[in-house]
Amino acid sequence: MKKKILFRIIAASLPLILILLVEVVLRLFGYGEGYQLFNRVIGENGVEYLVVNPNLSKKYFKDTDFRADSQLDLFLRQKTDSTFRVFVQGASTVVGYPFYRGASFPRLLKHRLSRTFPEKNVEVVNTAITAVNSYTLWDVTDKIIDQKPDLVIIYAGHNEYYGALGVGSSASVGSHPTLVRSYLKLKNLRFFQLLENTVRSLTKSDMPNKKSVTETTLMEVMAKEQQIPIHSEAFTAGITQFEGNLKRILDKYQRHGIPVILSTLVANEKDVKPFISNDLDKKNFVESIEKNKPEVHELAQKNADAAYILGQYYLERNPDSAKKYLHLAKELDLLRFRAPEKINEVIMQQAHEHKLPLVDMKKIFESKVPNGILGDELVAEHVHPNVEGYFVMADAFYEKVKELNLLENWEHYVPYDEAFDDIPVTQIDSLKGKLAVEILKQSWPYDLSMSGTKPVGYNYVTQNPTFEERTAINLHNHQEQWQYLMTQAYHKYNEDGDYKNALKVAQTLIFEFPEQFKVYEMAGEMCQKLGDDAYAEYYFKKSGYLKSMKASQE
Repeated sequence: MKKKILFRIIAASLPLILILLVEVVLRLFGYGEGYQLFNRVIGENGVEYLVVNPNLSKKYFKDTDFRADSQLDLFLRQKTDSTFRVFVQGASTVVGYPFYRGASFPRLLKHRLSRTFPEKNVEVVNTAITAVNSYTLWDVTDKIIDQKPDLVIIYAGHNEYYGALGVGSSASVGSHPTLVRSYLKLKNLRFFQLLENTVRSLTKSDMPNKKSVTETTLMEVMAKEQQIPIHSEAFTAGITQFEGNLKRILDKYQRHGIPVILSTLVANEKDVKPFISNDLDKKNFVESIEKNKPEVHELAQKNADAAYILGQYYLERNPDSAKKYLHLAKELDLLRFRAPEKINEVIMQQAHEHKLPLVDMKKIFESKVPNGILGDELVAEHVHPNVEGYFVMADAFYEKVKELNLLENWEHYVPYDEAFDDIPVTQIDSLKGKLAVEILKQSWPYDLSMSGTKPVGYNYVTQNPTFEERTAINLHNHQEQWQYLMTQAYHKYNEDGDYKNALKVAQTLIFEFPEQFKVYEMAGEMCQKLGDDAYAEYYFKKSGYLKSMKASQE
């Protein structure tokens, strides 16, 4: 009897033992991806740092040739007593699209906190990846906890439908949240990666019409279900998925006593019409508005285009009605690249249930624009802020950190106007971002006729282009490396006596190479030439500290 039981146990264990052996062999031979959140690097000063793994996005984008954008922020492998460590979670807005670099709100926040607390090592680590959603945030939460954060900031929710693994996404593995979370756990196994890659190679020929980012926009590549009506099954699934994942994320942070700041989302409602709407006879509808027919308002309650046209009609006549209908148009938009208001309600509800501080970013943005209707004033296209908008976001989080007293002694508090004048964004990066937006607005989904293609031979044409315009075009066309062009720009500005722009270049280089003392010296020298000795001393002290670290490693 005992032998039979033992035999059954061994027989049942054999498949697991075989899988374990295959897993070990695959790892020994370097097959597959490790999917660790952070990679270890040695800085120029000889100190060990960690940085977000640029290949992590491969875990979430199944059957696409897309490599997602992320921001590579170095932080110390061994956290010091003087370190204030912040992690920021989200997607492309957190990455800083379309300007990137110093325009992202995490870097703007780091810049201002570093000035406020010059004796501290302020680390604001951007873990965001373009086109991901709450599944990715949940998946990396444990790895963030391991790094002992003093604060976590979460700005996310626009990608619940078309982000990786979303219910309407081409990179989906199913709509049941438990299934998707299990899939993400299994993806860490090389054996599972082998099985998935084998299945993919066998079924690749079955997807001849699959779109590619080389042919069209990322938005079209990711949007499989292009019509998701409000309150539909898919609509509700997206809300449920976000709520469940966010609750799990916050529960984990709460168990470890880690402070979290949540934020509501912003979207352009005034200057971006619905991407996809039910059919509407627009000419007849406009005539009905002008004749004040009662059915106009009824139709606007269920048709996105009708709501948008009515909202635009009311802009100069009745701002309150304009705000109501422009918001409704966004809610009724069938192509859900802008989060429905239900997502903001979930964020506020979870903040309340977990007793967490909330930055009502939507309300803050509305307070800064005419009639409280969000448009191009602060939002570059449908959801991503412009440079001023990103600054407003960073300012809101800066003030919230102060309000929560997460750091003591705000003696060197940097006021709004002073911080705004010191935005570390170059004209070149700003122009490159504006160029990206111009091209996007000529592409799908802004122009649905551009499905499956990109604008051909598009060039940014201007008479007598400035140095900044020429350089931005070179960057956009990948003709030169960013680092090389920034070094060129720094020397040109210095030679021309344009010390303020030279300082912005140096500040941007500091974000990319925070362990290199030379970039701090470059910033300090420009501050001296601008007559700001106190600011120069700040940078020279940072440079001296890094020099001493390097000397101690030699």
